Amino acid sequence: MNHLTKLQRMTTIGILSAISIILYYFKFPIPFFPPFLTLDISDVPALVGAITLGPAAGILIQFLKNIVDYISHGSYVGLPVGQIANFLSGSLIVGLIGAFYYVQKRLHIGSYLISVLLFLSAMYVLNYYFILPSIMGLMGIGEARYIEGFTKFNPLATDFPTAVLFVIIPFNLIKISLVYAIGVPFSLRLKRLVQPERKNIAA
Repeated sequence: MNHLTKLQRMTTIGILSAISIILYYFKFPIPFFPPFLTLDISDVPALVGAITLGPAAGILIQFLKNIVDYISHGSYVGLPVGQIANFLSGSLIVGLIGAFYYVQKRLHIGSYLISVLLFLSAMYVLNYYFILPSIMGLMGIGEARYIEGFTKFNPLATDFPTAVLFVIIPFNLIKISLVYAIGVPFSLRLKRLVQPERKNIAA
């Protein structure tokens, strides 16, 4: 899709952003995880944008989705911590694999493994030092009480570090696996469908 004009690129980004916003409404819990950790597939359109238009497009779609969500629904803790967390996690998911595809023009097992490892490492740091402490502070909940919500679903989560390691990280592994499993095959198929059109234009 590199042959698209600037207007066509922005239109495509707008359409993918709209789809992402709609999909963001459809969240579902997963068994054995706290109910406040929900999955959705709103990252898939951003992944399509990252692979077909470049990683910056995927990140822009994530940004627009979360801006609209905050304007429309606000945040249960006042400040947009949830939207910032979603933007950071979503941007890592689509930006990493999008960057690999942009540089290599293809994806292989190493691309996925490195992307997943970098994503999980970054999410551990972000949740440990920023996301969860910010939520606790804004809600006025002590660490011990907050961790109880994790321990109910995983007895290994006995303190803050283990809550992040044994609950948040497995949840994020499921999330990135779901998005890649749905989004990557669709994106690559779309890329192949558009490629002949590009060759015909060049001819």
